[in-house]
Amino acid sequence: MILQEQNVLNRACLLTAMAVLCCGCDSCWPSRCGVPDRYPLGSVNRAHYQTMEANAEAADFVLHRNEFVGETTELTLYGKDHLLEIAARARCAPFPILVERSENNSNPTLDDRRRSTVAQALAGKGVGDAQERTIIAPAYGKGFTGAEAEANYSRW
Repeated sequence: MILQEQNVLNRACLLTAMAVLCCGCDSCWPSRCGVPDRYPLGSVNRAHYQTMEANAEAADFVLHRNEFVGETTELTLYGKDHLLEIAARARCAPFPILVERSENNSNPTLDDRRRSTVAQALAGKGVGDAQERTIIAPAYGKGFTGAEAEANYSRW
């Protein structure tokens, strides 16, 4: 019985000594794993904001279905302006140029013709890799109907 008490006492002394020696030095557990105790002020938020900014910039390179006239490959006036903005920024931005596909992928031939038209127009504006960067895909964010947009606008 006395031997067990002596072992418990020795372990307690050893743990206390380790805690005293380890506190305040850089050899503690979090530092050895590369996890800092504190991050520099604002660094966590900054990384989050930079991700949001990059996603917003990528969304600027989406040509939506409503930027085309009906079920054709012709761009509306807004679509033409948007295409010019994309052409101006595409040389220094790494994002793909996305042509929104038809609803439920119902007309893939029209989507492909729209992609070809957009890629040719961008190539004509000086975007050298327009054929490779222009793709057909769903838009990044779900759009709103008129009633949903009005409700959201009045709510905020």
